[in-house]
Amino acid sequence: MKKEPLTVFILSAGLGTRLGTLTSNKPKALVKVGSLPMIDRLLINLSQRGFGHFVINLHHHADLLENHLKQNFPDFDIKFSNERNELLDTGGAIIHAKNLLLSNDFLIHNVDIIMPCKLFEMLEIHRNNKAMFTLAVSDRNSSRKLLFTKDGFLCGWKNLTTGELKKNINFTDNHIALSYSGVQWVSSDYFSIEERKGKFSIIDAWLEISNKHPVVAFEHSSNGWYDMGTEQLICKVETELF
Repeated sequence: MKKEPLTVFILSAGLGTRLGTLTSNKPKALVKVGSLPMIDRLLINLSQRGFGHFVINLHHHADLLENHLKQNFPDFDIKFSNERNELLDTGGAIIHAKNLLLSNDFLIHNVDIIMPCKLFEMLEIHRNNKAMFTLAVSDRNSSRKLLFTKDGFLCGWKNLTTGELKKNINFTDNHIALSYSGVQWVSSDYFSIEERKGKFSIIDAWLEISNKHPVVAFEHSSNGWYDMGTEQLICKVETELF
């Protein structure tokens, strides 16, 4: 019996301010990296990995992105989560899109990230831990860090620039600090316990949920991981990959 394709929620609604003039007349998702818009590359890559249901949120230049995808990916199963009236941040975006997220476990992937890790190995760890969230993380330079116990369970968050620290009940001084990589597996059970609506931070959701349910790390090598959030970083990707 053929398995039902899994769902991926591509976060693409952001303003893309770090890209400067490149996003003045288009959404970040349509900025080209090499010869293709970054969302085209991601859709092709994920479909080749076996994902069949795609949910994409819309805000900045929403009509351009929606029309582009309808014209260029007519055979893809793509649903749109409309955030035209208000950008909801990642936490709010997930709740807003819940009726479109069909899988018992679904992937969330930032549109401006190239992720080298094995997504289905990550899913296996997610399921083995009966996790609510499984977060792709790596040991790299970043001003904001997620903090994990030695066993890989979320216990806090820290802004290294300001010193701001957020803890949960699992917090320990003997923690491991890792950087979030823009990719996570989420259990649909999350919808039954999240009471917030509107705009809210996913970091706050992770920390609150992790007081009662597993939120776990999937550590991967930083080699091959790319953030395409600035012109300089796009140039790096184009030089090293294309």
